[in-house]
Amino acid sequence: MDLHSVRMEYTGDDIASLPREPFRAFEIWLSEAMKTEDDATAFALATHTSDRVSVRMVLAKDLSADGITFYTNGDSIKGEQLNATHIAAGVFFWPKLHRQLRFEGAVTLLSIDDAEEYFASRPHDSRVASYISAQSRPVESYQKLHTDFENAKRVLELLPVPRPPKWQGYRIALERIEFWQGQPNRLHQRLFYAREKNGEYSRTWLQP
Repeated sequence: MDLHSVRMEYTGDDIASLPREPFRAFEIWLSEAMKTEDDATAFALATHTSDRVSVRMVLAKDLSADGITFYTNGDSIKGEQLNATHIAAGVFFWPKLHRQLRFEGAVTLLSIDDAEEYFASRPHDSRVASYISAQSRPVESYQKLHTDFENAKRVLELLPVPRPPKWQGYRIALERIEFWQGQPNRLHQRLFYAREKNGEYSRTWLQP
């Protein structure tokens, strides 16, 4: 498939006025994206071990000065890699705004209480799906998975769905963050923040 002729012209606001504190800038961009994008809280999460790099889409469930929070099965590929290296990177892409926001940082495991609270807030059927799924492990067929789900759904219809022990929350610290705003003629704006040892952030313009 020849993709040489695929082109898009980017346009965007001047981002020089973004706050010096990247968390506040993050909040502004995410709030704006939630008004225009179909799935604004989805981001690509990259994890690794010494011989393997993996990436997939996950949903952000909290944003604070401490970082980005998401939840997953700790026995999944990403869970195993996070538990081994305690570091990750992510990128949000908001095509309608011609923006992307990437970040990197150390990963911490949230408390069991945090995991329990969020798990209990999920729709009942989503909890059932997590309860029966050994995420990332082989399954005989999709029909087998669906049958297991329907059986568990009947059993747990009027019961609280227990959180799988390995269903956990993770937080990625905002140690390095780049705000990318598409501009005409590919002269894109790239504003990079890096957290220094004193906790303050440096701010640097990068060439496109």
